[in-house]
Amino acid sequence: MTTYILAGGGDRRYPEYIVQLARVIQAEVAQPKILSCWFSNPDDVAEESFPKYKEYFLSHFASGTTFLRADRDNFREQVREADVIYFHGGHTSLLLPAMEKFGDLHEDFVGKIVVGSSAGANYLSSVGYSPRARSGETGSGLTDLVTVVHYGSKGFGELTFTPAFWQEAVKSVCQESGKDNVVVLPEGTFVVVKA
Repeated sequence: MTTYILAGGGDRRYPEYIVQLARVIQAEVAQPKILSCWFSNPDDVAEESFPKYKEYFLSHFASGTTFLRADRDNFREQVREADVIYFHGGHTSLLLPAMEKFGDLHEDFVGKIVVGSSAGANYLSSVGYSPRARSGETGSGLTDLVTVVHYGSKGFGELTFTPAFWQEAVKSVCQESGKDNVVVLPEGTFVVVKA
């Protein structure tokens, strides 16, 4: 069995997010080995962001927790050693092609906790929504969920979103997936799925 956690994004702006996430993860693994996957970002952004996130995570998890940055060349081996694989947010358009080279990871993730935030949640979904691209994206299908991340956000970066935008986002993923059941993920929230 695999524990999948899909988060809405904007995590560091919501202090309760990391508190709740640490609680859920440490209920399964007291001192987890966390693999921090930044494939949804350009390398320079990942290089700059990783130390900040490492400090952020380690300050909320029990002593003895480790936090290692994922490497594209050794990813499968790193997954085998990790308890938690954390797919950070960024650009779904970068993450999906980066992950395609690894093929189906269902078996690799068995017994692991796999977290996806924003673009990471889109990757873990069967269909997710990219607010930046304003379109549904076919994910890995590691979960059967159809998701809309950042749901209800008024915007980020140069982007502004209205309630009508979010209604259209839900409609878009329903059409793309052929399903009526959509999981909306506001920023700072997450859902847990066992598969």
